[in-house]
Amino acid sequence: MVTTSAGDEPGADAGTAYPLRRTPTQDRANRQVERILDAACAEVVARGYDAASTSSIARRAEIAVGSVYRYFPDKRTLIQAIERRNQHRYTEAVRERLAVVADWRQAVDVTLDTFREMHRTDPGFRAVVLSGLGDPDLEATPGEFDDQHAGEFAELLTLRFGARDSQEFRLTVTLTIAMGEALAHLADRLPPAEAEYVLAQGRPALHRLLEPHLP
Repeated sequence: MVTTSAGDEPGADAGTAYPLRRTPTQDRANRQVERILDAACAEVVARGYDAASTSSIARRAEIAVGSVYRYFPDKRTLIQAIERRNQHRYTEAVRERLAVVADWRQAVDVTLDTFREMHRTDPGFRAVVLSGLGDPDLEATPGEFDDQHAGEFAELLTLRFGARDSQEFRLTVTLTIAMGEALAHLADRLPPAEAEYVLAQGRPALHRLLEPHLP
């Protein structure tokens, strides 16, 4: 994720999953940034976005508050970095799981299931949800996260499963991603039996959207 050299340099490196005020270029500094992000996740989950502060995050990370400001100018920037790290982790998890998938419908289901699993088990995902800051508040440009994921999934469907690439296909994939996320959020707030019902109804709807574009 980050290259290794003698010190920290100002600016954001193109290889990082999220922009920083200063880019860590030593392993120790990189670990400190990750510790700050982990502490911010835990603090927001435990206390909520409004009650969490850069000071309390620094205490939880067991570092000086100045070390937080070295990389992040404010709390909101921290949450943005968490969201971008989430996107990076999610992309890597999906890529690994789809490597052994042989059917495009299964690929849709695996992508949805990975999204739900990470929201349930990854503190970073929970922190962003509990912060009250939805994706539009964290994005540098509207649709940043969905568009990235849709582009990656469209490439997969084209290269692995023979989808016919077109502007309409790309728009359909973006629609499928948006509907899949809404379906996952709905299922996660329902009791298990009701969640299974909406997932059983929703998965085929996602498949039907994409069917005209695949062999």
